[in-house]
Amino acid sequence: MKNSINMHLRQCLLTGLAFLSLGSWGQASLTLHEVIRLSQDSAITAFQSRQEYQSHQASYEAFEALRKPQLSLKIVPNYSRIISDPTRDYVYLRNYDIFSTSAQLRLSQKMLPFGGEAYVGTQAIWSEFFREGASGYPRQFVASPLLVGYSQSLLGYNPFRWEKHVEDQRLKAARQQHEYNLRLIAEEAAVRYFRLLCRQRMAMLRQEELSLNDTVLAIAREKATIAIVTQQELHAMELQLQNSANLLAAALKDEQKARAELASLLRMKRIPNDTALLDIPDMPLPVPYTAEEVAMLARSNSPAYQHQLAELTEARHQEEKARKERGVNLGLDINLGLQQVNSTFGSAYKNQQLYALGSLQVTIPLMDHGAAKKRHAAAMAWGERQESALQETERLLEEDAIVTLQKLHESRKILESTEQAIKLAESHFYETVENYANGLCDINTFSLGQSRWVTAYTNYLNALEEFWTTHYHLQTLIEN
Repeated sequence: MKNSINMHLRQCLLTGLAFLSLGSWGQASLTLHEVIRLSQDSAITAFQSRQEYQSHQASYEAFEALRKPQLSLKIVPNYSRIISDPTRDYVYLRNYDIFSTSAQLRLSQKMLPFGGEAYVGTQAIWSEFFREGASGYPRQFVASPLLVGYSQSLLGYNPFRWEKHVEDQRLKAARQQHEYNLRLIAEEAAVRYFRLLCRQRMAMLRQEELSLNDTVLAIAREKATIAIVTQQELHAMELQLQNSANLLAAALKDEQKARAELASLLRMKRIPNDTALLDIPDMPLPVPYTAEEVAMLARSNSPAYQHQLAELTEARHQEEKARKERGVNLGLDINLGLQQVNSTFGSAYKNQQLYALGSLQVTIPLMDHGAAKKRHAAAMAWGERQESALQETERLLEEDAIVTLQKLHESRKILESTEQAIKLAESHFYETVENYANGLCDINTFSLGQSRWVTAYTNYLNALEEFWTTHYHLQTLIEN
């Protein structure tokens, strides 16, 4: 009978260890890299991220295009009626209907080093005067075959330089945001992959535990017939079998949930229940960066940091603008060209006269009740707020990166330790099975050995999931 008991227990134990051995996890139907690739190709957030980045890129290209020479044709028809006192016949009080049309072709260029705009163009104006009962004031043509000018609303202030800095930073932030979103998807895919991987193995562990307890209970019942096992031990085994069944049901439920979550991320209807065990990838090499280097990489690759940097630059821009507007404001407009007025269109282009127009607008806020100074103070306060927000963003990024690096190192050590614990638990449990089969230990010792074996595998799976989750979170933070 002992030989029969030994054979049953050994077969059951070796079957379980063969399935749960670290080197015999089975062939994978989905690899981690395939899951990440599928998730980045099919996730709605990936599609939204691509569209958002393309929108930012198109906006930046439009911004760059507007900094190049602009050629425009502007046609403005206009009608006006001047109503005065009809009883008086003074020229400046007569009633008029005036219809005019102006056409202007202008080539303009923003002067990026100075902050103003230079332009060159040509212009023609046709005006038609109507007065009831009179034939005076016929049509009139104003021709300007050439005009050159420069205008700047606020001397000493260059908005183009600030706009360039802000737009460059926002485009960089949009590009980093898209890359970061893809890494987030990869991280989420890895989290769900290893969650299903561990739940699969946990369910398998519980299945083997149930099978083993069922075999031991059958043997215990045989022993009970010859009074080798007491009723108390037999009831303890029955309870242990029932607990194993309950744990298996819970493990299968967790596996189904993890399976559905992974399928949802991959936009698949379902992952079949008969899918082979997911494969455990090879262990990655240790991270070759120090805590300071990881913090620096997290900062340089973070879209949140880049967005906040753009907000700070824009705040400094508004601060400088408010400071320039606080005192004496100078605006410049210079216009040179040729012009002639005549009653016929062709004659208006003859005998052109050179003209020069220049204006310097000076605005001095004599009494604005401190509005300009308050605007400057508000801009300064907002700039300080954005600077402190940038520092806080930097602090949080560095903290997250350094803590994640430390956690990764600790998780690697725990994973290696749990692998060693599994080998010890297997050896100890095999000896316990032999001793129980030979009557050298009771059911309590057998149950304790089995519990240690299950605990070792559970700890390993938990450590495995935590290690890979931490690994991919760090990659999200620092990967270029």
